[in-house]
Amino acid sequence: MRKREKHILGKDEIEIGPLHLRQMLMESWDQLDIFLESIFCTCGVESKKLVQYKPYLNNLNDVILRGKCSGCNTIATRYIETGERKGVELIAKRIRNRN
Repeated sequence: MRKREKHILGKDEIEIGPLHLRQMLMESWDQLDIFLESIFCTCGVESKKLVQYKPYLNNLNDVILRGKCSGCNTIATRYIETGERKGVELIAKRIRNRN
């Protein structure tokens, strides 16, 4: 089975910048490297990382990092559940209003 060559974006997803990503991650911002190093890819490379990524915000107020696997240079995604945190809906609403 071949991997997809392009990311498929949900119609409700909006691209956000680094500042908005930091606001959405809140206290988890310090763990960004852990999120980037914790990706699933079937390439078999042991030490891989999400690179060349762009952050997106979905309708659940979760962050999706879409980029490439450093091991095989194919697409990879990291989903971070931020939408359940108290107060994050206000931050997400402000971001959506600015975009």
